[in-house]
Amino acid sequence: MLDKIKDSFTSKQLACSNCGRKIEEGERFTANITMPSERNMLVSRLDNAIARTANSVLCEKC
Repeated sequence: MLDKIKDSFTSKQLACSNCGRKIEEGERFTANITMPSERNMLVSRLDNAIARTANSVLCEKC
């Protein structure tokens, strides 16, 4: 449980699952997300929440 708490405070870069390129501010991307339960719902900046919960993230080129 302590690991989950620590994980919620660390930043994770939003990167394309296909090419690995970092997605920058203002870029378009597609994310495939499975809706977590209310108990496991992340509350943080949108890019961090997507980076942690998305099954896949694709940049506009991919």
